[in-house]
Amino acid sequence: MNKIKTIIVCSLIILIILTLWEKKEREDFKQRALLALEIQKAVEFLIVDLPQAQENSIKDVPADGIWYHHIAFDLASQGVFEYLIKDGSLFRINKGKLLLIADNIGDLRIRRYKNVPNILEIQIEAHKNVSLISNLRIRIR
Repeated sequence: MNKIKTIIVCSLIILIILTLWEKKEREDFKQRALLALEIQKAVEFLIVDLPQAQENSIKDVPADGIWYHHIAFDLASQGVFEYLIKDGSLFRINKGKLLLIADNIGDLRIRRYKNVPNILEIQIEAHKNVSLISNLRIRIR
């Protein structure tokens, strides 16, 4: 009889652990889905603005293969645009106006290589209890 009780108790403990694990996985999935939406907002702005930039107008991201966390570039007709992270949010600055692009953005990494300076490699990392990273490449003029 003791063996049966032990088996039942062990089975219940395993069932509780699996239930809690599943709940955590569902919560993590929901968080990742929300982070994906924030990354999508960031990408939507970047893929519109950056392809308009000319290679020689990029500031703060030399073609040396090193990751940088801020980018500024001059669009002749619209002035200087800057993208930066402040207090966990991605902002775009243009003509002194600060525009909130996306929340829960932990890092923005941008680099260019000497042999292909017209390609910007970008990583956007979002996090809130879980992390999600998006990688993209954008060709500039």
